[in-house]
Amino acid sequence: MLPLALTASAVLLLGSASIHTLSLQKRLRSNASHQRERVADQLRAAAQAFVVATGGHEACLLQWPSLDWPAAVHACDASDPSQLSRGEVGEMQWSLLDWSPLGEKGSLRLQLADGRIGRFWLALDPLAPAVIGISEVQLQARVPQLEAD
Repeated sequence: MLPLALTASAVLLLGSASIHTLSLQKRLRSNASHQRERVADQLRAAAQAFVVATGGHEACLLQWPSLDWPAAVHACDASDPSQLSRGEVGEMQWSLLDWSPLGEKGSLRLQLADGRIGRFWLALDPLAPAVIGISEVQLQARVPQLEAD
């Protein structure tokens, strides 16, 4: 009788441990999913801030890649590329990594202060330099931040 009781106890113990492990894995996946959604929301807010900043004189700059903005300022009266280069949403700072217009759309890459990077496709108005739509974020690899000395 004792060997049977020990065997049954061991089976129950292993079964309980397996259920606990599965529960823990589900919780970890849920937490990771929640974290990804939080970062995606922050990046979407940063992209919206970029689009809002293009509503004034800076809209003219949408015609050129961000690397060409210093030279394009002469063609865009009263525009200030720094208005599109960085900003703050809530308490999270963001910075522009790259803007590349491609016909009626453009590729926007932004980085949050914690190193998280996202890419968006922006739909551009074919008649005037303006953004008319923003795609869902494509999360990219995180860039580690260097500690300040």
